[in-house]
Amino acid sequence: MFNNLPMISVILVTYNRMNYLARALESVLSQTFSNFEVILINNGSTDDTASICKNYTQKDNRIKLISISENQGASVGRNLAIDAASCEYILIVDDDDFCDAKMFEHLVNLITRYDADISICGSLNDFGNRLEPYFIFDELIVLDKIQGLDELLKREKYNVAPPTKLFRKSLFEGLRFPVGALVDDIHIIYKVFSNANTIVAQGTPLYHFTKHDNNMTSFIQSNNLSADLLNEYLLMYRERTEYLSEKIPLIKPRARYSEWSYMISMCDKIVRYQCEGCEQPLAQMVQQLEENYNNILKSPFTTVNEAKTLKKILHRI
Repeated sequence: MFNNLPMISVILVTYNRMNYLARALESVLSQTFSNFEVILINNGSTDDTASICKNYTQKDNRIKLISISENQGASVGRNLAIDAASCEYILIVDDDDFCDAKMFEHLVNLITRYDADISICGSLNDFGNRLEPYFIFDELIVLDKIQGLDELLKREKYNVAPPTKLFRKSLFEGLRFPVGALVDDIHIIYKVFSNANTIVAQGTPLYHFTKHDNNMTSFIQSNNLSADLLNEYLLMYRERTEYLSEKIPLIKPRARYSEWSYMISMCDKIVRYQCEGCEQPLAQMVQQLEENYNNILKSPFTTVNEAKTLKKILHRI
């Protein structure tokens, strides 16, 4: 039934995930949609991950294994996989997560039905002892470039995390994940979206994000902030505002607001939870919020709570 549908290159980069990798691979290989290849990158693992990779390549000829002798970060592996991918669409999954059996079928049906460049599903955050909904919604939404970017910046229906998204590979032309970044997807996915003409999303929860202390983005679910991560996010927000404002001027107001909104929330978190070592980014954000105070209050996107928090941060109430 799927013979006429496009093939998918599934990208999976792994490093020292011997306790999770088999589950991730099994969830991919057991999909109801089977017309795909897997680009499996062993990123210099030093545990038994290499043996698991080898065993699965022997079990299923859809898996193409690329081994890197020394861990160079997920970005290097993802870029190698994109270059090696032979299909029209790519799907990037993480080695400690897993997919529902109907996830690929769902994403392929959406992207082919609406001739879209990106299709998106919902997900669950799995904390081991509980599941939390993550961008789950019932309605189906079909968006143009401006609407798709606007929704990405709002982060109400979806965010930049690649695993819940099927991408037309050509969207990555001239774009690659930045090497050395602490959180690489935040720097590239908005650029990928800016190349898309049609985005379709339906928030059926078909992907499971496994939450544990070794997640690079575990700080999102906790109050543990570091100056390095904050500075990387601040740099990304600045670059994103400039990039989108130049390439797609209509999205500039939303991009500027998104940058301010992030600073307001991070300043509030640093002060509220007395995060140690964050004095420098806090001072930097406070200065920028002070300089843009009137523009922030005039923005049609600024919420009442954000305005109140801003005034509190700047000691104006």
